[in-house]
Amino acid sequence: MPTLKIFKTSSYEKRSNIYYHLLAKEYCSKYSHRRIHHVLGTLITKGSYKFTKVWEKHSKKHIACDGRFAFFDNYEKCIDCANHHNKAVVKFNLPKKSCCKIEDAILMEGTPETVSLPHKGYRGCLLALNNKNLLIRIDIESGHILEEVYVGSTHLKFRKILWNVFDESFLLCSNKLLPSERQSSHSQPFMQLVVMSCMPLDFICKFPLTKQIFGKDACGASISLNILFVMHSSNHVRMYSLERIMSESLTHSHKLYDVLPGGEQYGVYPSCLTQNITLTAPPPCLFEVQCHNHDVMLTMPPIHYIMSPYGSRYQRGYYVFSFENRQMVKGGFLEPETDEIDDRVCLHADDSGRIIHMKNKELKILKLLKKNESDNETELVEDFIISCGKDAKISPFPTVTQSGRIIRPRVRDSSVEITERSVLAMMYSDELDMIIVTSTPNPNREIGDNPSCTLVGFYDNWNGTLCRQFEIEKNTIETLERSVCYNLDTLTHVFKTVDGLFKCNVFKLQAVPDAEDLPSGMRRR
Repeated sequence: MPTLKIFKTSSYEKRSNIYYHLLAKEYCSKYSHRRIHHVLGTLITKGSYKFTKVWEKHSKKHIACDGRFAFFDNYEKCIDCANHHNKAVVKFNLPKKSCCKIEDAILMEGTPETVSLPHKGYRGCLLALNNKNLLIRIDIESGHILEEVYVGSTHLKFRKILWNVFDESFLLCSNKLLPSERQSSHSQPFMQLVVMSCMPLDFICKFPLTKQIFGKDACGASISLNILFVMHSSNHVRMYSLERIMSESLTHSHKLYDVLPGGEQYGVYPSCLTQNITLTAPPPCLFEVQCHNHDVMLTMPPIHYIMSPYGSRYQRGYYVFSFENRQMVKGGFLEPETDEIDDRVCLHADDSGRIIHMKNKELKILKLLKKNESDNETELVEDFIISCGKDAKISPFPTVTQSGRIIRPRVRDSSVEITERSVLAMMYSDELDMIIVTSTPNPNREIGDNPSCTLVGFYDNWNGTLCRQFEIEKNTIETLERSVCYNLDTLTHVFKTVDGLFKCNVFKLQAVPDAEDLPSGMRRR
């Protein structure tokens, strides 16, 4: 048997060589799942395959989707979109009387089988919060309710669930009480926060937020990466260390299902989660900024922060500042487009520290670089650009007819350039190491012979090269909210029509048959 000298193959050829990955998968089980995703990526970008619609469903209620699962009717019905069948199948239906109305939910898809845990059933699960202030852990495979936790009495309604640290801990947020709903005293809380751990499900802390501690203009709060963000009506955002608050102000350390003196179990109805943090003075403030919409983002170390500063001396748009000296980095102004309503800026999900600036016609990937190793000065430079269409010049309007009549233009003179396609959304696929961009025709432009379709493009994560582009929908220009999720061989398109209906279309990767394989009546002549 001849020896295979695959070590001489370039890294790019290895990445796109299906035979190489199948052979390596047999001899190395450590990265077996990665090999499978590389094979799948090659089929998507280089093979004779396309995404074909295999299933569709509409609903009057909002549809939540994470790529594999789609949830209908307030999370009561779960649809498995990325199964091995050639269609989406119903995973489970929750009994309507079992968990009341679900207000919000998050999906936990950790790999707890590698960790020794005291509780059972810690595979993929849905963590849901219902209108009775019950936190419910639902098995994603069977739909069985595994655990119920009584968060608190219903006079303060908990309606939002967010990740604190992904797949490790999460946050439960109550509604903000209006001044008419709470007493006049500033010592009364205007909202409460609860932090829980995932694996196993357990209680960490619960504490109120009062104007007496955080200021008369405090109007909201959230927690992310163990940092407490407090928003103020003066557009200030103040940040505090949750770990320091717990170390200095923790009053008790009860865990779920602890037996209380009365024989009740902690966290099981009627014994709710109780406040275990009491603040008597404002905690030390780590950081404070003033920005529009209370929107501030922190990058990977060395830490920089991104925000749209509040004040007349700043132009509209996002700025990148150094956390060390509070100064804007060189090239740190992300100039928005003139016709863009909302600027879209986010951090790259691949933990590379890069910044993504989404515009109407293009996607800019930016990175922070030090000018000199000896100098701490940082510069924001362009890594690459993903363009989703060229500018279309509109012919100038005639201002005077042959008879001398003056014609007033129906559009402003400044609107001379309208993009051919607009960037709708983007997502990063860790398995494929690709950026997936969804683009649509601009509704302000006459398309002409071009179809009104939705395009999904797969781009290289490190140089922005377009590997493959698919057309998944036609005649969907009159839609409002849209999102496209990817998982393995499945694309799920969720959108809202002008009629107010939510639609979910599932597309599967299928082979394109050769002309020789088709019946004679179906071949092109």
